[in-house]
Amino acid sequence: VLQIEFQVANETTMVYRMLEYYAMLSRKYELPVHQYVIYLGKSRLKMTAKFQGINLTFRYNLLEIKQISYTTFLKSKKPEEIVLAILANFEKETPENALKRIIHRLEETTQGDLALKRYFKQLRILAQLRKLESKLKEIIMDSIAKYIDEEKDVAFLIGLDKGFDKGFDKGKETFITNLLAQTDFGLEKIASLANTTVEFVKQVKHKLSADK
Repeated sequence: VLQIEFQVANETTMVYRMLEYYAMLSRKYELPVHQYVIYLGKSRLKMTAKFQGINLTFRYNLLEIKQISYTTFLKSKKPEEIVLAILANFEKETPENALKRIIHRLEETTQGDLALKRYFKQLRILAQLRKLESKLKEIIMDSIAKYIDEEKDVAFLIGLDKGFDKGFDKGKETFITNLLAQTDFGLEKIASLANTTVEFVKQVKHKLSADK
């Protein structure tokens, strides 16, 4: 049995929780149990992985992702693994350069605009754990700008900026409104750029028509 737990904060009672899991899993499946806790937090790791009691010694595997070089994740060919590089150790690299390399690798390994936007959204969520939201926003905006014309349409960037500030979901309507008004993109292209459905784009378009 393989048990994996992800932690974003130090939990002083983690060793007892893992001991409980170990006992329950062992009793239920009667198989060897391998336990891993992967710490994703920004603060220094303080949790203990060992418990010593009377007639009992217990230990689980505790890993801190910040101890791993981010280049290890960049070598992967799977975008799902590459996004984890943002949580790893940037070593001597500046955050800006590291983020640019991560995004570049995502672009190299991702098939389709819609999938790429999904990984960008995942990056944004993970960036909050490292307090890199503002830096990531600027770099992603520069990257997404390549999907429009070379002049980097102002309406597109303003709408995207609002989308980042409010969250992807809340900013979608403003983003789509600007694309409908300022570009000649088709509904499918706009849906792909906004990481939403064609039906939602149609609803926004219908609302714009009704307001005129």
